[in-house]
Amino acid sequence: MAGLIAVSYFLITIFFNLIIFVLWLRIIMRYYRVSPLHPMGQAIYRLTDRIVLPIEAMVYSNKRRPHRFDYISFSYIIIVEIIKFILLGLIAYRVVLPLIYLLLFVIGDLVIQLGDLLFYALLIRIILSWANPQWQAHPAAMIINLITDPLIRIGHRIVPNISGFDFAPFIVMIILKVITLFISASLPLHL
Repeated sequence: MAGLIAVSYFLITIFFNLIIFVLWLRIIMRYYRVSPLHPMGQAIYRLTDRIVLPIEAMVYSNKRRPHRFDYISFSYIIIVEIIKFILLGLIAYRVVLPLIYLLLFVIGDLVIQLGDLLFYALLIRIILSWANPQWQAHPAAMIINLITDPLIRIGHRIVPNISGFDFAPFIVMIILKVITLFISASLPLHL
């Protein structure tokens, strides 16, 4: 029975994390005003339009749609997080988590998921810049650069280039990992 619990825990976590990941990408792409005609934009919008557009049409029926912030997608992220932790609480402890724990896990996981998204975007950027210096021609390069450039600028303020080596992405990755590990270790239960 423990094996079944572990497998179901893993599958539920992966399923909900993928949904959250795609919704975070939609928010980031809308924030940076990436065109829906961009190949990555088409994929992300096609995956999320079915759940976001009906609510967006109801909320913004008479008003102009916001250009920068995608509150509908963020609301969906929170709803998906709540469902995820209710299911994980039922699987792991056979109870619905108390509301305060549910809120702590949702807020903590929102930060952890965004931190992990930024961490892996930086990691992909580093690996691609080493393996293929002409990677900028790939359609995903624009999205990765939009996501990671502000972080790398912050890293350059902390550590400038040393003899032609750019350590800023590594510093930012370490800071992101420290933040996510601190938050996940500070949560009251392990889910």
